[in-house]
This record gives sequence, C-alpha cells and structure tokens, in this order.
Amino acid sequence: MKLQGSNLLERKEIQKLLGKDLNFVWFPAKLEKDYRFQYQNEAAHEFRYRGPIILLLYLFLSYGIYQLLPAEQVGLWLKLYGCVGIIILTAWGFSWFEKMHQWFDWYATIGSTIAIAISFTIVNLVHDEQGSVLLHAAIMYAVVIVYGFVGLRFYVAILAGWVGGALGTLVSMYFSNEIAWTLLNRTYTFSSFLGMALAYVTDRHHRENYLQSCLLELHRIEMVQQTQQLEVMSRQDALTGIANRRYLDEMLEEEWYRAMRHQTPLSMMMIDIDYFKAYNDSLGHLAGDQCLLKIAHAITKVATRSGELVARYGGEEFVILLPMTSQQHAIRQAERLLRAIKNLHIPHPASEISQHVTLSIGVVTYVPQMNEDVNDFLYCADHALYKAKNRGRDGYVFAHLAPQSLSNTKAS
Repeated sequence: MKLQGSNLLERKEIQKLLGKDLNFVWFPAKLEKDYRFQYQNEAAHEFRYRGPIILLLYLFLSYGIYQLLPAEQVGLWLKLYGCVGIIILTAWGFSWFEKMHQWFDWYATIGSTIAIAISFTIVNLVHDEQGSVLLHAAIMYAVVIVYGFVGLRFYVAILAGWVGGALGTLVSMYFSNEIAWTLLNRTYTFSSFLGMALAYVTDRHHRENYLQSCLLELHRIEMVQQTQQLEVMSRQDALTGIANRRYLDEMLEEEWYRAMRHQTPLSMMMIDIDYFKAYNDSLGHLAGDQCLLKIAHAITKVATRSGELVARYGGEEFVILLPMTSQQHAIRQAERLLRAIKNLHIPHPASEISQHVTLSIGVVTYVPQMNEDVNDFLYCADHALYKAKNRGRDGYVFAHLAPQSLSNTKAS
C-alpha cells in the first residue's frame, strides 16, 4: 500500500496519534481522507479471498436450515435468504474490478445492511420451532461477519449493523405482529455488541499499523534524503558549491569515453586566478575566499549548456568541461569568460599586470581515439595554461592537437 500519510503529517503528529489519539479510531481530516482511500483499495483486494469463505459458510448454514425447515416454509425462506447469497456474490464480483475499489464502502455497507435486514426479517416471518435455532444462528452469523470479516471500518460497520437491524424490525412489524424480542436480544443484540468490539479492535489495530508504516516510510525518506545530501556533498566543493575534483574526474572519464564512442569533440578549459597567492597575502584569506566565490559564480554563468561542468580543480584553479564543443566555440567561451571577469572589477592590489583580478586559461579540444589516455588530455590543458602564464597572463592559449596524436603531442 503506497503511504501518502508520511507526506501529510510530521513525525511528531504521527507519534501523538499513536500515543493516545487513536481511541476514537479517527484521523485528522487531511489524513482520514487518504487513509480511507487506501483502506478501501486494500479491503476490496482482501475481499477477493474473504468472499469465497463467507459464501462457503453461508452455503453450509443454508444447508442446515433447509434440512430442518418444513416444506411449506422452504419457499419463503429460500426467496429471502437466497438474496443474501446474491449480495455476497455481487460484492465479491465488484472486488475484482479496480475501478470499483473506491466504492467499496458503499457497496459493502449497502450489501451488509440488506443482508442483516433480511436475516432479521426471516427470524420473524418464518415460524418453525426446529429451524428457529439455526435461523437465529444465521442472524448472528450475518452480524459477526459484517463487523469482523467484510472489512468495513468501525463506524461504517456500526452503520450497517444497526440500520440493518432497524430495517428488519420495520419490515417484520409490517408483515407480522409477533417479534421474539427476548431471543433477538440474546442473538442479534448480543452479537452486535460483540461485533462492535471486534470491529473496534480491528480498526484500531489497522490504524496503528498504518501509522507505524508511515513512520517507517518517513524514516526511509529521511535516509534517502540524507544519502542524497551526502552524495551531493561528496561531489561538491565546500567553499564554492560547484563540483569538486573527485566529481570532475568521474565526469571527465565518462565524457571522454562518450566522445570516443560517438567521435565528437571534447573541449576543456583549465583556469587559474593570476597572482592569487599575492592576493591572499595582501588582503587576507577571508577576502581570498570571497574572490573565489565571485570567480566560481562568474564561471558558472559562462558554462550554461546542458552537460557542461564547472569544477574547482584545487586552490585557485578551476576547470570547465565542454562536451560536444568545437575548437571555435571553446575559444569563444574562453574570451567570454575573460571579459566577464574583467567586468567584475575585483580589486587586486598585489597583481603585477592589472589593478583587478584576471585569469589565465588553457584550452584544449580533441576527438578521443581508442587506446588514448584521458590523463594526456588533462595534461595538454594544464600545459596550455602554463604557456598562458608564461605569455604574460590575463589571456588564453589553445593547445593545437593533431588527430590521433594525443599521447605524442603537447601544447604548442
């Protein structure tokens, strides 16, 4: 049974219900509606297997009554009691149709009410001393079955049980002036109170199980969320919130083999903040952390296409992974990033080339081939970054790689 209750109530509310608020076998409105829907589906499904048992008991009791009744009484009894069998078969048939599950309370309650009314009426209309005991046993059977075996909730079962008795009384009074109240009180009334107790215990127990299941579902959801959070944390840089080195390595290898299979270009930018150590020494580590945050945010604004990944490679180094990206587009992205950082106007009092923070970028684009190593690809990007620094920083260098020559070619 799919539990929505875990989404409707908090843990404390569920625990409070389990503690003392189940005595009235009724949930708060927002939960009762969902519980009723789920309970009806479950009860209808279970009635597929309870129905034949009820029918078997009905036939067994019917055979005993038939054996004892005189011939002149059999016709009337059969017409009335045969309707009970039809009700059982109809309810059992409905239970096999999924669309009828939402109406289980209705057809089970109406059928139970009529079955009790018929059983009550038969006792007063069919007069036979020999069969009287079994006729009263039949009404007790009907009452106990309705309360304890059909699958109705407590209040619904009470409605069916007592309304059925009231209807039976009215019909009996209409057709006959003689109602054996003493014997009926010992059978119908006694079995009704017994059935009510049984229905109450069953309903309360079922609701307890439901709430316990909700708690287990809440615990499962919390465990899944915690696992997901841990998974995110394990792949996320604590300071900037972007991907960390571990996740970059995973995605780089994955994109490398995907590009190899489909023979599509894979591009990467290795990024370094110019004179960042001097920046930290001059302004302090707190200012350095703020600078890293601003740079990371600016980089993520550049890498916006699906599949592109921004990661912190370590310290002041960042990487942008660009799947299915050509050389021309990778270069445009590098130029765009350089402009974006300049537009931030982050003061850098210790820089040897500018009054503001600048970047050096190594760019590489390659179509991977069989038996080539992704680490060589990473090395080429790093070597291109090294050349960008040697050329005066605040710029980029593109690593020109010939096809199928990654392991032998370095950045030019």
